[in-house]
Amino acid sequence: MYDKDILMLQIAASKMDPNHFLMLILLRFELFDYFNGSCSSKDQDELIQWNRLTEEMLYLLIVIVGERYVPGISQVTREDVTMREVVHLLCIEPMAHSSLVKGLPENESHETGLETVISKVATFKKPGVSGHGLYEVKKELQVEFNPFYYHYSRSQHSKAEESQKKRRTHEGNDKALRPPLPPAFCPAFSNIVRLLCCDIIVHILRRVLQRAAEERATHWTEAMIQRALHVIGQALLEEKSQLEDSTVEEVTFDFSLKARRIGSEHGKSMFLLLAKIKALPSLEAQKDMVKWVLQMFEIVKCLREKSSPTASMSVETTKPEESVQDKEKAERKRKAEAAKLHRQKIMAQMSAMQKNFIESNKMLYDNMPDSGMQGEPVTIADSCPMEQRELCVAIGPQRGSTPAERELLTCILCQEEQEVVAQGSAMVLTACVQRSTVLTQWSGTSYPRFMLPDLAVGTHTGSCGHVMHATCWQKYFEAVQNTTRNRLHTELIIDLENGEYLCPLCKSLCNTVVPLIPLESLTFNYENAEIIGQHLTMPRWIQIISARIKGLKSFTQDNEGNSAEGETGLCGQGQPDFRSILSYGVQEPRKFSDSIAQMLVVCATTVHRVGLQTAPNELCPRVPLMAWNTCAFTIQAIDNVLQEEEKSLFGSLQNRQLAGLKAIVQFSASQRLKSSQTVGLVLSIPSLYQEEAVDLQPSAVSSAYNHLHILHLVTMAHITQILLSSTDFNLVAGGEETEEVRAAAELHSAVSQHTGRLVPDVSGSSVAERVKRGIEPFLRCAALFFNCLTGVHPPEELLSTSGQMEALCNYLALPSNVFQLFQEHRDTVNPLLQRWCGSPAVTKALKDKTQTVRYPRRRNRLIDLPEDYSALLNQASHFQCPKSTDDERKHPTLCLFCGAMLCSQSTCCVSQLDGEDVGACTAHAATCGAGVGMFLRIRECEVILMASKTRGSTYPAPYLDDYGETDPHLGRGNPLHLCPERYRKLNQLWQQHCILEEIARSLEVVNVMFAFEWQTL
Repeated sequence: MYDKDILMLQIAASKMDPNHFLMLILLRFELFDYFNGSCSSKDQDELIQWNRLTEEMLYLLIVIVGERYVPGISQVTREDVTMREVVHLLCIEPMAHSSLVKGLPENESHETGLETVISKVATFKKPGVSGHGLYEVKKELQVEFNPFYYHYSRSQHSKAEESQKKRRTHEGNDKALRPPLPPAFCPAFSNIVRLLCCDIIVHILRRVLQRAAEERATHWTEAMIQRALHVIGQALLEEKSQLEDSTVEEVTFDFSLKARRIGSEHGKSMFLLLAKIKALPSLEAQKDMVKWVLQMFEIVKCLREKSSPTASMSVETTKPEESVQDKEKAERKRKAEAAKLHRQKIMAQMSAMQKNFIESNKMLYDNMPDSGMQGEPVTIADSCPMEQRELCVAIGPQRGSTPAERELLTCILCQEEQEVVAQGSAMVLTACVQRSTVLTQWSGTSYPRFMLPDLAVGTHTGSCGHVMHATCWQKYFEAVQNTTRNRLHTELIIDLENGEYLCPLCKSLCNTVVPLIPLESLTFNYENAEIIGQHLTMPRWIQIISARIKGLKSFTQDNEGNSAEGETGLCGQGQPDFRSILSYGVQEPRKFSDSIAQMLVVCATTVHRVGLQTAPNELCPRVPLMAWNTCAFTIQAIDNVLQEEEKSLFGSLQNRQLAGLKAIVQFSASQRLKSSQTVGLVLSIPSLYQEEAVDLQPSAVSSAYNHLHILHLVTMAHITQILLSSTDFNLVAGGEETEEVRAAAELHSAVSQHTGRLVPDVSGSSVAERVKRGIEPFLRCAALFFNCLTGVHPPEELLSTSGQMEALCNYLALPSNVFQLFQEHRDTVNPLLQRWCGSPAVTKALKDKTQTVRYPRRRNRLIDLPEDYSALLNQASHFQCPKSTDDERKHPTLCLFCGAMLCSQSTCCVSQLDGEDVGACTAHAATCGAGVGMFLRIRECEVILMASKTRGSTYPAPYLDDYGETDPHLGRGNPLHLCPERYRKLNQLWQQHCILEEIARSLEVVNVMFAFEWQTL
């Protein structure tokens, strides 16, 4: 409905007799005979048509009488008009600035006037890490809401009405949407209000209410009653306003008098009909509005009688209403108390039944072991400090026992519960394996056979934490392959050829599954461990391991030449040393069901294929190496995130992260080499226990000492690594010279002597501080690993974020003074220390001839962006492609990983990748992010996420205007500023390896009709 049409009707209403005007309206709507009573029909279609016409006619009357916010029609300004428009838009829902601008009409200068009024009518709610800033209408202006605002569309009207009813219910008010008090008409238009008190309007309203009171369902609709009540409310508000501004004798507006008088002799006056329809069940939704209208009748009556409205209403209206409300409250309270008593009665019955069952089955309960004591050490009678120490040590002869815990999980596909057991059907976690450069210290290095200190490229395995039966997953995966091949652009979401699928529950991108392997319950034999420990010292352990490796190596070489000679060699003089490793305890290896063994192969093959970008080959000897690599890299990535967010090592991991990490550690621990390759045998200590005719593994006590000596050796090697690579020693004020400071100074002196004085000369206290700072990330990762491997609970100190060094050392069976390791094993370590420090590679690095990784490693973050977006635009304007000869700069794009400015979507920077022409961003992502990229297109002000040559998606840029909104393609042109929270979310998206998941979810939501060629970016 056009505003000018309403204006013309208001002009006509102001110049004509109100009854004549309404008769013309009825004729125009073809309702004259219908309200005159001269026609009737039983045809349902005709009755529906009349009802709809009545609704439209009443709506038109509401608009003619109520829409006065036009300068010249009433005493309002353009600012008042804009304020009313904004209030009604915000009554639909809180809106962003751009949505308000789109919803407001423009003046001759193409301006909306929003900026001058928005602060008066709304409060601004700042955006979070997603979404945009929203304006909410001020509470005191919500009374101006008009449910029949003539600029509302049909859908907007429904949304606004529902929103306001919810708000009033939340505030504890009734649901009556009262008409607002309008401004007074100008004198030239003051006659319009006579439409509300003329005889015909009273007749029309009476007929509408009478049809509802007679409960003839086909002759009225709820929308018709709602509009009629609104018109009555408008009339009563107008009469009340005139009575308050003038004396009773001067007021000619007598709507309330006619509403009470006309039809009263037959009991069909408008007032009596309102009281009748108030009790109708079919009009329950309009009950509050009818109550308000009746209250308004009483208020107007009191104003005419010059009595106190409050006093009169308290006698005639308020008390009955209050009594009704009191009755309703009392009824609700009675029902609540009855429900409470019923619950108590049921609980008492259940408790009695439970007691009876326990009494009748007392023998059964007496014979059951206490679940809280299962899996604990047998030697409980020791002193309390000893017990606490045992329970909180993960490795070594004093390690705590692994509790026996039943793990019942529910398959998300078939919803059946199953206990996770080694010999049962396999249950698997959905997982995604991807190459990563999140931890890299410098990029550009190809994937090595072993994980180098620079962590150039790693393999990360993450999980959403959802569990399925292996058989259910196989059926689901086959169904996905069969049903999605015919979908349009399926390859943009999932790569079926590489085993990708979406998690059935959360739609996360996955490409493999990790089998769930339960922890073996273990009650540790401390007496046996103490006896073995007296013989299996570190020097003896090193000799035994070296003899075993040399023996297996010679056996392999002889076996390749002449098997008979090899057996003779092993039976000679070296045989006792060769087999002495078996004398400290062996046991049969753990047996897994065929389904778990099959899933172990599936997961290991996927890790090997993705990590090395090679064809699947489960017989490749590097398959176990890649399993161990992904376990180590995933642990370091998780610890990196925890440190970045300043969270505690234990207790702050999400359930899906913890479940995934435990599964990956147990999966990697199950990877054992059965080949004769020397490299594989050296890497896997349990493989050293294998014999030619029998498959063995170390016993619990042997494993404890293996773990202990390996960790001690690696810790000492890492401390030496820290000293050799450090140049940033902090100057520590000289205090009391402790044992730790003296040991640190002694170690530093030895390292300096072995390197020819190439390390800086610093105090012992500076060395101790630097080593503690450098070794803490390694200890944190080791604690995470051994916790998932052994299941020994960590001490409470590791559940906090401060004072962790001593707790980490205690949990890992290390002395709190880590330099003490070098003193305890002086004779063993000195030759190793001399060999490490004298290496030509170390000498070359100390002379600054090669890049050196320093510890703790640098934590990678996205590059620093300027606070003002105009600085980026200025930077882009000065950028020139080095390969281009023309001055045109098409799409300057910034890599958020390294800060490189690239020329995207341009033929000048096309390069070859795997035999295919790709754009600059795709080629850069292959080296900088191992195929994953995050780029900011500066002129478009949007972030591009890339997962491969064929997949990517757009993401809102972390720059917002003053109204908390992004500006894609810089369409609005408002000044933009960096939002730290959103940029932090982007950083988390990268560090938590969620870019692939974000791309898959965004492509799943968007219906892609025309595929974008991401490789050209």
